[in-house]
Amino acid sequence: MKIDYVRLFLLNYIYLLVLEISFKLFVVKTFDYNIIYLFIFSLPLAMIITFLMSISRKKWVNQVLSWIIWLVIFFIFAAETVYYSFYKTICGFSALMYGGQVMEFASAILVHIRNNWAIILWMLVLCSILLFLSAKKVIKHDRFDIKDTAVILLATFIFTISSLEYNAEATSSAKDLYYNTDDLLQSTNKFGLLNALGINSLKLAIGFEERIDIENTFDFTYDEEQEYNVTDIDFDSLILNEDDSTIKSMHEYFSQVSPTEQNEYTGVFAGKNLIFIVAEGFSPIAVDEELTPTLYKLVNNGFVFENYYQPIYNCSTSDGEFISMLSILPGVATCSMKETEDVYLPYSLGNLMKNYGYSTYAFHGWTYSYYGRDKTMPNLGYTYYGYDRYNRGYKYALSGIKDSWPTSDIDVVNASYDIYSNDERFVAYYMTISGHLEYNFTGGNAISIKNKSIVDDLDASDAIKAYIASQIEFDRSLELLLDNLENDGILDDTVIVITADHYPYGLSNEEIADYVDWMQNENFDLYKNNLVIYNSDMETKVVDKYTSSLDLLPTLLNLFGVKYDSRLLIGTDIFSNSDDLVIFNNKSWITDKGRYDYLKGEFEPFTDEELGSDYVDKINDIVSLKFQMSKLLISKDYYRTLKGG
Repeated sequence: MKIDYVRLFLLNYIYLLVLEISFKLFVVKTFDYNIIYLFIFSLPLAMIITFLMSISRKKWVNQVLSWIIWLVIFFIFAAETVYYSFYKTICGFSALMYGGQVMEFASAILVHIRNNWAIILWMLVLCSILLFLSAKKVIKHDRFDIKDTAVILLATFIFTISSLEYNAEATSSAKDLYYNTDDLLQSTNKFGLLNALGINSLKLAIGFEERIDIENTFDFTYDEEQEYNVTDIDFDSLILNEDDSTIKSMHEYFSQVSPTEQNEYTGVFAGKNLIFIVAEGFSPIAVDEELTPTLYKLVNNGFVFENYYQPIYNCSTSDGEFISMLSILPGVATCSMKETEDVYLPYSLGNLMKNYGYSTYAFHGWTYSYYGRDKTMPNLGYTYYGYDRYNRGYKYALSGIKDSWPTSDIDVVNASYDIYSNDERFVAYYMTISGHLEYNFTGGNAISIKNKSIVDDLDASDAIKAYIASQIEFDRSLELLLDNLENDGILDDTVIVITADHYPYGLSNEEIADYVDWMQNENFDLYKNNLVIYNSDMETKVVDKYTSSLDLLPTLLNLFGVKYDSRLLIGTDIFSNSDDLVIFNNKSWITDKGRYDYLKGEFEPFTDEELGSDYVDKINDIVSLKFQMSKLLISKDYYRTLKGG
């Protein structure tokens, strides 16, 4: 066996192993027994890389290949470090096609590079050492030896696969994760980043479908005296006549989901208009009695939600819209809304409210086709108006939008209000734009610069000031909107709903923590937010239930008295007696009993109540199934199969 070839293999193994351990400890920030798998799974990967570096008979070619591979590996780890700092998850290769829209602006990326400069520099040093050793001929670049390669690869592969048998019957075992599920973040934590990306890509290529395990997850009995938000679906017949095993399992799942009961708030807003706003980068940081008085009024009147969360997902704004508009969990390695262009979506507000005589519109003040909204919004049931920034002659284009980055929400309200305000009943959906990063006064945000003088005396960093300045524009657009509604005599007949798309990730976590007193644990508190459900004709009610944007759609459908099947949405009506549950993109969760960090496997109880040894496992199973069903609702176009069911 050639000593130089073995040396290259060992150096590659050490390079991968140190990168993987560093990523686990300092980026994902976990330390557990899974670190053993990093040692094991890096072996065959190092062998494959060594083979690719030695494929030519010419040493200089192999040397160039080695440099390229080492640099690519460094780039993957550095990019995923920054991405994880943004989204607290891993970017799968299937999401890279949306890269220009997911990682949108260079200055925001620089914020997170600065936050992680030490670990990125460490990764670069490791790569540079290999490049230096290669340049000095300490590392030889001979052609591979087929015998050596086969022996090492076979031995390491057998060892790796055999390691999966350890504790194979345990819940969330390595074997189950490897063969039966597609969990990119947990795979990264257990097998390492490069292996997780490879496994995820392979499963994507072969059309892998996760195993669906429904075992005594549900325990529900109908009360014959209670009315539920359900429709007449014959699941027994659907199950009996279904040949697709996955869809049959979906029928079984949804037939067993506990429906939510109709309650004291069912239909309280029936017949009223709805203005539904997903606010760009909105956060409690932006709510101030003096600086943003309209936001302050809306947040603290109507329904006041004490424990509302807006988790972030891979596709940032688009996924924030997706979860709020459809009550489906976004996928963790793709842009979920883009996947809905041709999917039947009968439970979206746009499609449902038309059945009740509503006209339905959607508005956005940025590029008309951004995130494919020109296709997804009509499929959601809206007549879509966007900013025809490139003068392509779209039929439904907003007029009077002054070009800048970002554009003004005030312009959007002025351009859109007359389109729907004279309709007998309307739903107007807005995806705002003024609160978008970049948060600075140096030319990266025209709206922040416009409102700079208002925040000059604020005791905060320039980034926080610029952020609040951008949200002042949103606040003034709301003031304009409410004034218009009141002047036209329809304010009392209109419900205002505001949720965020995601937290303001253009700010660093440290900047946020320094400015507020409620962020103690960034795995959870970073995503705590405000939800507005306001009508000027209602009394204020405080809601302390733990809830999230996943629950928004079923809550609105119940409030407006719309007939729907609560079993078929992943979230639940906030005002029902459903259990509290907030789900995060990394499968962590919060209930009224406590919160669970999925990656670390740590449960923090909120009470002294005895919960039972299986409580965490039970909630984990529920969360896992909700993620599985969310993915399948879109990929299987499941709602279409229920037509006439």
